[in-house]
Amino acid sequence: MGKSKFFVSVVTGATIGGALALLNPETRRDVSAWAKYIIALAKDPEQLTASSRELIDRATETAQKINEDVSFIKGKVDDLKELTPEVKDLVDETKQTFTPQEQNPAASADRTQTLS
Repeated sequence: MGKSKFFVSVVTGATIGGALALLNPETRRDVSAWAKYIIALAKDPEQLTASSRELIDRATETAQKINEDVSFIKGKVDDLKELTPEVKDLVDETKQTFTPQEQNPAASADRTQTLS
């Protein structure tokens, strides 16, 4: 018994809310445009099929482009992962080369071993 009152109240509230919303002229225009669109689709179901197919085709094309972009980015990230150790080694070598002997502990150790 309580459930039927609940649903009746929900429907009543929705009806009142919809009626109040239609007091706004812009909302009335939007609802009118949607109603005309729905009526046109009901009269010509082939139009609905064509517009649905077009929407599906565009979504598929977009998904393919996104997939290609993700693959490209993944490839670049993999390249960077491979390149990073090489760059680190190059930076370390450059640092050792340009750091003065007193400040370069690795060079000092090499020099000490050479002198011995």
